[in-house]
Amino acid sequence: MSSTSSSGGGPSVLWDVLKGKNVKTNDGKELGEIKEFSQNYVKVEKGTIRKNSLWIPKYVGDAYDGHTLWLLLSEQEVLERFKYGEKEGEFKEPPSSEQYTKDFETFRGSPAGKDREYKSDIEESIRVVENYKNIRDFG
Repeated sequence: MSSTSSSGGGPSVLWDVLKGKNVKTNDGKELGEIKEFSQNYVKVEKGTIRKNSLWIPKYVGDAYDGHTLWLLLSEQEVLERFKYGEKEGEFKEPPSSEQYTKDFETFRGSPAGKDREYKSDIEESIRVVENYKNIRDFG
């Protein structure tokens, strides 16, 4: 998670602005639409009749391009790490703070998280990047 004071600065927006926006993984796969937020998580929902949802930690977010929140992980990594004992594809509440701390420490040691700067565990904003697809080379 970057903010105006980390990783080179630049513009940022508050998480609440992203409600209703799409979420894509670093391999270009669409995970769904942002439905709500908790202190540490973003709830993403996909589907109309048979909805699937999951809570994704905010620190996995890389940047927002004005339309899409891009994540630092692939679709497979997100689904493997953040299912949290799913029942019927639906999570009513975000994971516990203990689960968050455990996942955050694991992420910080991973290839996607080890070189990032963390202002704090709890980020209030996400960096904004124009033409993110071009940067990630997903033409």
